[in-house]
Amino acid sequence: MHVLKVALPLPLEPMSYLPPHGGEGAALGHRVAVPWRGELRVGVVVGLEEGERKGFALREAVAYLEAKPWLRPEEIAFLQAAAHDSFSPLGSLLGDLIPFLEPPLEHRVRLLPGAAPSLLPRGMEALLDWQTARGFDPKLLDYLREAGVLEETVAERRTVRRVLVPRRPPDPSLSPKARAALETLMELGGSQSLTELAQAAGVGMGAVKALVEQGFAEWVEPELEAPPRPAPLLGGLELDPFPPRLEGGRLAERIRAILGLARRERLLVLFPEVWLLQHFAQHLPQAVRFHGEMKPQERRKIWERLGAEPPPELVLATYQGLLLPFTPDRVVVVEESSEAYKLSAGSRAFVPRLAALRARMLSRPISYVSQVSSVEVWDQASHTLPTAKPRLYLLDMRQEQGWPLCGAALALLRQVAEKGRQAIVLSNRRGYSALLRCQRCEWKAMCPNCALPLRYHKGGRTGLLQCHQCGYEEKAPLLCPNCQADVFDPKGPGVEWLLESLAAWVPELPRYRYTAQAKDDLDKLLLGEPGVLVGTTALLRGPTLPELALVLLPYADGFVLESDFRASERYHRLLWSLTDLHPRRKPLLALQTFEPGQAAHKALETADAAGFMEFEWALRHSLGYPPATRMVKLEVSHSKEPVARDAAERLAEVLRAKAQPGELLGPAPAPIARVRNQYVFHLLLKAGEARLNELMAGLPPVRGAKLRLDPDPQSFVGLLED
Repeated sequence: MHVLKVALPLPLEPMSYLPPHGGEGAALGHRVAVPWRGELRVGVVVGLEEGERKGFALREAVAYLEAKPWLRPEEIAFLQAAAHDSFSPLGSLLGDLIPFLEPPLEHRVRLLPGAAPSLLPRGMEALLDWQTARGFDPKLLDYLREAGVLEETVAERRTVRRVLVPRRPPDPSLSPKARAALETLMELGGSQSLTELAQAAGVGMGAVKALVEQGFAEWVEPELEAPPRPAPLLGGLELDPFPPRLEGGRLAERIRAILGLARRERLLVLFPEVWLLQHFAQHLPQAVRFHGEMKPQERRKIWERLGAEPPPELVLATYQGLLLPFTPDRVVVVEESSEAYKLSAGSRAFVPRLAALRARMLSRPISYVSQVSSVEVWDQASHTLPTAKPRLYLLDMRQEQGWPLCGAALALLRQVAEKGRQAIVLSNRRGYSALLRCQRCEWKAMCPNCALPLRYHKGGRTGLLQCHQCGYEEKAPLLCPNCQADVFDPKGPGVEWLLESLAAWVPELPRYRYTAQAKDDLDKLLLGEPGVLVGTTALLRGPTLPELALVLLPYADGFVLESDFRASERYHRLLWSLTDLHPRRKPLLALQTFEPGQAAHKALETADAAGFMEFEWALRHSLGYPPATRMVKLEVSHSKEPVARDAAERLAEVLRAKAQPGELLGPAPAPIARVRNQYVFHLLLKAGEARLNELMAGLPPVRGAKLRLDPDPQSFVGLLED
């Protein structure tokens, strides 16, 4: 007798169950409903084992959800290898990569025929016939299940959404009201209900019903996802052979390269964010799209379709596409250095690393397509698309006057207004300023829960102080709580401060805000009217301004002053992405900076991205940092600082006994030593692949504090989520 190894989307390793009673036997890769702590959960059978001796102690799975496997053996093997590579329970990674695994269930139960009705607990006599499980006490159902007297059926509950669409044009047989309803339906393209159409057309329900009865309209199931917005057709860029690393050029040229490759190879193309996927999809309408903004039911349908139909030629996906039942000829990772590829919870895996593992296990090549490649893939053979020299203007704030906008920057903005063009002003923070400080006694508004200053948001009588880590808020004081002075000195310009300064110094230029939290109506800008758009890096995912002439960073250094060895590389990548904000124009990139000689600035001045990357590559290798080694961050936290410190030190003692010089860094307080009332300490392990696995093997539990692992860390600020 085979025993099923079932992986649930929980931070657990696979668990053992007997096959469903009276159903099929072992079914590797199938979705299966199993009892778990008084409820039914859906998992995947990821392994089989012989279990005659211990079968009596195991519980039975309830039912398989489909007749076909959900995962093929190659996907199961990848899932197991990826969990090991991420130092994560297999269930955590399963929940990350298939968060839509568990559908709503139609669960029906009854007493097993032939069993004595007296076995039923009081109040459950209805179970003599089939009943919906909802409404019965899960614990009592579990009791009957363990006793072997409960018969169950489980199926996915599917909801069919239908849309009313026009079927044929109007003719003289229609009444005037029915004709008006049909013309309205044709303008709308579809209606969710008869009532909605009747209201839109201003007619009664009878006229709308007549359209369906007479065959002028019909109910259809809509497409899983709306087709991408059409875009001008691009000719494919043929590169033969296609390189492992493609960089440079405009975004349109990189899309052309993938288009040319898709004509001769079956591709799985991975993206860090949905907005970028949708941008590519406009030029690749033949592609199957798969991403987290689709409804779970839509993703499950695509999953089933890919497993049943002939494989598509092109799949565009975010990280959830890694486990699709689809074997490409090549895996392509777009913008592989994006921090959005880092899973923020669960396994905390870094998707480009998993993509490389997936390609290797399928014996397929992998290619990276980016404007600027990451240091991690710099050793790959490359092809660089022609890149025009950026227009760069460095404003040395050691010599310029004025803050937060110096005189030269204001002159540029006035030129934009005079010529009727558009500008972007980019800040690294929302709100008014990074902190609020007293000019007399140096008092600063600090968060009571985090070792961070409160961000100042101007508005109302006094304004608001807010922590962007934990969400704590309080009103800004009228007087300094320490010395009662009434003169405050805000530091670090945010979006609100820049909007205020622009209103005072360049009032002729209309102003608009664009952050992840607040987006103004940009219709006038998109029509080409002059204006300035002030916002955070959310602007990079926003619409293209047709008359963009200037991109200004009032405090450019704020993007690079981070406690992170990747900060310079991240800043370098940001600057190059700003040069590509418009598909045809080359807007002037103006940087207010106290370090005009910074390496990233020199790279833009000379249009030499490769020179910067070679320097970073050499620096990382000289220090033994990734990619010279692999790194894992161990985060120890507790609400009491001595407890967190002692736990981190005890863990370090165990690791020091195994580590060689340079392989263990810390323990040390995190860059933000306290976050959400938790004191945080970091230990960093950096070593080669084999050595790192040795160091992580048998990692002891941390008593009295919480330990979280972060493989291939992309950030060192904040608190890791559970």
